[in-house]
Amino acid sequence: MARPMTRILAAIALTLLSLSASAEEKRERIPDGCRELANRAGLPMTLTHAEALRAIAYLSIMSNRDSAVVRCRLAMLVR
Repeated sequence: MARPMTRILAAIALTLLSLSASAEEKRERIPDGCRELANRAGLPMTLTHAEALRAIAYLSIMSNRDSAVVRCRLAMLVR
């Protein structure tokens, strides 16, 4: 039986694969609270829809011990 995290990651992967090409044309601005993490990861300040979904999925599994992660999660909630 698959662990819950494995199922969640599989669902995220299926969602990302099912995105249409037109969804990638529009770029989303990264919230100010996430800029430090974006800089660390070498990401641009705007992301396509698919890139934003991957970043959100990755953010959900990052450690709460990192203050930049906590700030970014709060910024995402406000958005």
